[in-house]
Amino acid sequence: MSNANNPKGQNRPQQPTQQPTQQPAKPPVPVENDAANTTPRVERRATLAILGAGPIGVEAALVASRLKIDFMWFEKGQVGDHLNRWGHLSTHAPMKTIVTEIGLEEIRKNGMGEFLVNLEDTGTGKGWRDGYLSLLLETPLLAGKLEVGVEAIAAGRDNRLREDPRGPRDPLGPFRLYLRGPNNQEQHVLADAVIDCTGVLGTPRPLGKSGLPAPGENACRDRIAYHVEDILGADRKKYADKTVMVVGAGISAATAISNLAEMAKEHEATWVVWLTRRPSSLPVRRISQDPLKGRDSIAAAANHIACRAEGNIEFHAGAWVDRLENQGNDKPVKVVATIGNKEVSWEVDRIFSLCGYQPSRLLNRELRMPWESSLDLPATGIESKEQELNPGPATEEPGWYVLGAKSYGRASGFDVRTGARQIRQAMAEILRVKPQEITKRLAA
Repeated sequence: MSNANNPKGQNRPQQPTQQPTQQPAKPPVPVENDAANTTPRVERRATLAILGAGPIGVEAALVASRLKIDFMWFEKGQVGDHLNRWGHLSTHAPMKTIVTEIGLEEIRKNGMGEFLVNLEDTGTGKGWRDGYLSLLLETPLLAGKLEVGVEAIAAGRDNRLREDPRGPRDPLGPFRLYLRGPNNQEQHVLADAVIDCTGVLGTPRPLGKSGLPAPGENACRDRIAYHVEDILGADRKKYADKTVMVVGAGISAATAISNLAEMAKEHEATWVVWLTRRPSSLPVRRISQDPLKGRDSIAAAANHIACRAEGNIEFHAGAWVDRLENQGNDKPVKVVATIGNKEVSWEVDRIFSLCGYQPSRLLNRELRMPWESSLDLPATGIESKEQELNPGPATEEPGWYVLGAKSYGRASGFDVRTGARQIRQAMAEILRVKPQEITKRLAA
């Protein structure tokens, strides 16, 4: 009997809904291309890959080209990019001491001598780049060789991981480089040998305690310069009549202090706070009988400014930056530091963090690359007993050479003439000849 209060069939038991039977997942089937209808993938390979196009990178490419070594050449930016960062500053040395004979020969014999920088004068970073390095890229030996806008991200041994066992007689194979180019294009290339002369200016050291970024440093990066900007020229408006902090005690810091002191003579509202880590009244260490007279005069002038305790510059030794506080785009940055056992703070418009530079280890993370622990000295790869040429530990990656400023790690005593000698030593090892043979071939 049906219930008059319920629709017909409301109390009928519901039938369970049947779920479709799930088929087990099938593994992907590899597709084998028909060898007759496909072209095998060919990776670019050369005897040598050169990374970087500063003074040492250009010299390495020039020597390799004259020796007829097959090479690839990559630069993250443009030729002499790091020189351009301090292009307004002096080289502290006559140009004739920071160029090479084979470079001058190539420029002159190709009719570009009139554009050459004055070799007798002390030059600038910009003059070095435009009046020497850029000219070399227009010579037949180097024209079209440099691939700009291409960064070497990482490197390893082909078909081998760093942790894989290696016997003393096991063939290591070529190096594999992972590159990133314009529009984030990625590629791998192979090279039997690599010369890494990417320098250190791309990895400035932070300004906080223990060599670490100070809390708030990253949030204030738009107010911080990690190299000496053109205070008296193109960047004048950033610093004129502003409160500026300089952290550091090297030649870069001394240069910034000297330029800011000069600016303060004309712009009296300019105020400078100079902090150095060492508790010394003479913050800049001078080199005994420094062959670069211009460099020594800058150090002496900055030390005089620190001692006289007058004018628009206040100097504090034994200071450590504790933290930075970003108070807004239109407001000064609050800098808190410890001097002795006392906490002190300032509100500043701009900051120069000139605490030195260090080599990046990212490129070599998949290589067995030993590093000296205190100064971050990498293995140069050069088999030389001269500490000037080979300041770091012995190599574990034959064929990988770290030359130029990067080979000196955190130290600042590198000289470009040393780099030229390093290059010839590396080329002798690549060609398996004595260094004297390289000299003969270059002179031929």
